[in-house]
Amino acid sequence: MTGLLLPLEQAPAVAFDVALLDLDGVVYRGPTAVPHAPEAIAAARASGLGAMYVTNNANRPPSTVADHLTEIGVPAAPEDVTTAAQAAAGLVAAEHPRGTRVLVVGGTGLRQAVEAEGLVVVDSADDEPAVVVQGFAPDVGWTQLTEALLAINAGAEHIASNLDATLPMERGVAIGNGSLVAAVVNATGRAPRSTGKPQPAIFQQAAARAGAQRPIVVGDRLDTDLEGARAAGYPGMHVLTGVDLGGALLTCVPAQRPTQLAHDLRGLLEPHPAVEPDGDWWRCREAAARFDHDTGSVIVRRGAADLVLADDVEIDLDELRAACVAAWAAADDAGRPTLLAARPQIRVRPPAEDVGAIA
Repeated sequence: MTGLLLPLEQAPAVAFDVALLDLDGVVYRGPTAVPHAPEAIAAARASGLGAMYVTNNANRPPSTVADHLTEIGVPAAPEDVTTAAQAAAGLVAAEHPRGTRVLVVGGTGLRQAVEAEGLVVVDSADDEPAVVVQGFAPDVGWTQLTEALLAINAGAEHIASNLDATLPMERGVAIGNGSLVAAVVNATGRAPRSTGKPQPAIFQQAAARAGAQRPIVVGDRLDTDLEGARAAGYPGMHVLTGVDLGGALLTCVPAQRPTQLAHDLRGLLEPHPAVEPDGDWWRCREAAARFDHDTGSVIVRRGAADLVLADDVEIDLDELRAACVAAWAAADDAGRPTLLAARPQIRVRPPAEDVGAIA
């Protein structure tokens, strides 16, 4: 079996040289920092771990991202940020000579990234662009999408900065770049190449920019951050401060599995325990879990009792680690993505010091 959680005898801040950090849901939530993120990043950097911030947002230039990070207590410079816009522009530059005309469908961050590569930004299909690069911006609408359609139908290549169908906002989820790309694809009948997460290129470019030899990816979304980590061949630590929580982890497919789990970015500062087989059970320190084939569910051992993981059940992090490996190993043995009959909406108990602080 492959793709199970891996132990770390040393904290990631010591075992790796650069953390490739997702932003929204990991470092901040909109205008505010995720609890403990600034302090954890500062402590990790003091231990020698570099930080590179990797985002699928193609609208904001690296300088704007760095300014926001600095405002929330995470000092950063533009060179500490890798965006999906930079990844897309880098791909175009690698395949086309300087001066190539590129129709940009997107915002300031994408235009700046394309220009930085020595490419010429145009706004009309009449300028005969060789490439259409599409990224999210709030003001992208019919006019830009139609210019993209005309250019692609005339022979231009189509490259998308990312294919995220939605993006988070304070009121819920909003239309993402993938949904706008889908409109162009529906009209052209041709799918673009994408460079953002979960494609490995954005992580590889970020690692190269940071000079990393031993990078680790840290994220909160399995289908972008962690799938991208696996695609790039990097370890991936999943944190429970954003999109995908316990139930999603139990049912995630092999290509999206993290190698480590943590409550939040403080997981960079502590070793990660092993999850080892013990007969029908998987054990993580004092926690134990197994997959029950009769019910298609995961069972956690609590003292002399067994607890079936179902909606609204609360477990601790070691129990989640054991439960994930139990579910994943059973699926691997059966040659299926998951054997769970349903995705339970479980809750993961916060660390004891957080509970004390709340009390």
